Amino acid sequence: MDFYNKKILLVIHTGCLGGAERQGLGISKVLTGDYNCTVNLLLTFSEEMSSEFENYAKECGVQNILHFGSPYLIFKREFTYKNLKRFIWSIKYLLKLRKGLFPYQPDIIIPFLNFPSKVSYYLYKLLPSAKFTFWHQLGLDSNSLDIFESIAVNNIPCVIGNATNCLNMFKTIYKINPKKLNVLPQYVSLEYIKDDKKTLRSQYEIPQNATVIGMVAHYRPEKKYELLLDVFEKLTEKHNNIYLIFLGNKNSTIVTQSKFNYLKEKVKEKGLRFKISILSEVKVQDVLNILDIGVLVSEIEGMPNVVMEYMLYGLPVVTTNHPGCIELLKDSVFLIENDEQQLYDSLNQLIISESLRKIEGDINTEKIKAYDMASYMKKLEIIMNKTL
Repeated sequence: MDFYNKKILLVIHTGCLGGAERQGLGISKVLTGDYNCTVNLLLTFSEEMSSEFENYAKECGVQNILHFGSPYLIFKREFTYKNLKRFIWSIKYLLKLRKGLFPYQPDIIIPFLNFPSKVSYYLYKLLPSAKFTFWHQLGLDSNSLDIFESIAVNNIPCVIGNATNCLNMFKTIYKINPKKLNVLPQYVSLEYIKDDKKTLRSQYEIPQNATVIGMVAHYRPEKKYELLLDVFEKLTEKHNNIYLIFLGNKNSTIVTQSKFNYLKEKVKEKGLRFKISILSEVKVQDVLNILDIGVLVSEIEGMPNVVMEYMLYGLPVVTTNHPGCIELLKDSVFLIENDEQQLYDSLNQLIISESLRKIEGDINTEKIKAYDMASYMKKLEIIMNKTL
């Protein structure tokens, strides 16, 4: 079995353009353009989408964006009247999905993250046309640990994680046949758009001659923005001509909005308003073109899209040494612990030396060439046929 001329259903939870969502829509671009597939998209959480998400979906050839009501798929391990109602509501939700999706006759269902994977298993069973799906474990995500999830995990054709620690996390929760477990590193889904750095810095009111450090990540608790902010404050005592950019989507959840507001207040308290920009809902390519150094410090990652994007744009990268980051950056000396001194020392080296930034950036540009979409699709096809 291959992907050529197939009907594909992508299953994504929310219509915000984060890393997993960009990956999902990116695969649509290749499936429609290179494999002559028809791609439809199921949003499980809500029909609401950011304009950025909707526009990118159209660019990537998604034919229809579908949503069939509030998601409900949970059946706890308890004997209660409420739990019986949960079961009934879940069955109604699944039947609604089956009715809505039946006309699209998907051959292959590709989910992104855990709840979409859970839904995809039942669609795989309920839609006669569906020949393959899998559980897609992409780093930090939540598990419901209910009966529906347990059935799906133990009976789904296979599990694919984008880094070894994704599968380790999965195996601590569920005992699953090791033959079903696969590691498939992600691909670079972002289109490389080279733009004029000088023009962009003027547009975003960033000093032309500053060394610009940036962190692009969700405004979520596991992303250690505060660590970078504290280190940057100390670096300003030694380096006058540096600037910091944070970029994430503040409107994803109440939590991200709260984190965004908190960082804004912290910057004011520290008196750094003219040295730091905290951004939301701007083009990530704009920021990548502006940066001189890319940073990602976090508590947990799979294979982070943003590190791949930094590398695509030829940036030196300082990042926490999660397995997915090690896979990408290999033996880089800028793989660090979440330690203030290590982060300070790494950034200090790169701020001081423009030549070191160039060397590291060139190395990263070469390394990232191995993570292209064509290679990913071939490996996914191998996993699919091994499973079938």
